[in-house]
Amino acid sequence: MGLLLAEYAKLGPDRKLVRFLGKPVPDNVLEKVQRELESWSDRYDKFQERPMIKASKYMILRSPTEAEEKMIQIGSRRAHSAIRKYQQNLTLWEAAKEAMASVDKEFANQFTGLAVTKGFVGSPHIDTTNIGPFYGLSIGDFEDGTGGIRVELDPLTVCEVNTKNRLGRVDGRFPHFVGPYDETKTRYSLIFYLTEGEVQPKTKAVFGEIIE
Repeated sequence: MGLLLAEYAKLGPDRKLVRFLGKPVPDNVLEKVQRELESWSDRYDKFQERPMIKASKYMILRSPTEAEEKMIQIGSRRAHSAIRKYQQNLTLWEAAKEAMASVDKEFANQFTGLAVTKGFVGSPHIDTTNIGPFYGLSIGDFEDGTGGIRVELDPLTVCEVNTKNRLGRVDGRFPHFVGPYDETKTRYSLIFYLTEGEVQPKTKAVFGEIIE
């Protein structure tokens, strides 16, 4: 990734930027999710499980099925910890799942991991353990149209997916990062992803109508 970013730096800031809108989540569901995210943030003064990502807080929740399978396979403390963390954040998981179901009921019953973040900034990366595309949702008082998920369509084209109060589908196996926003504002995000099952073909970076 470092070599890739170095090559992009040589190209300068003139890569083409296109956009698409995620699917809106109902207001009553968004309110429930935001309450849970604020409660989560209040519970944890510091929580950063992915230090390579620039975020004030970052937590990974595993589905109970995935955690139990890992515990059976390897019997690790990490699996026990994952189950305990899921139980401690059950109402957040359920609110997130309800949001997901409002847009894609099938995926709401399939996703195995949920990344919960606050203050996620930039951080270009590729998701090496995902087996298929993910959905992203962001909530907060940051300006609409900013802080979307930017993903590379090709070396000279980047698409920004507007995920504010919306769920956008992106394949994180393509380079992606959070677009700029006013970092004095609050931005929470939820990333719903799959790490278990049959690997899905890597076909395209975004799943929606692109606005030039």
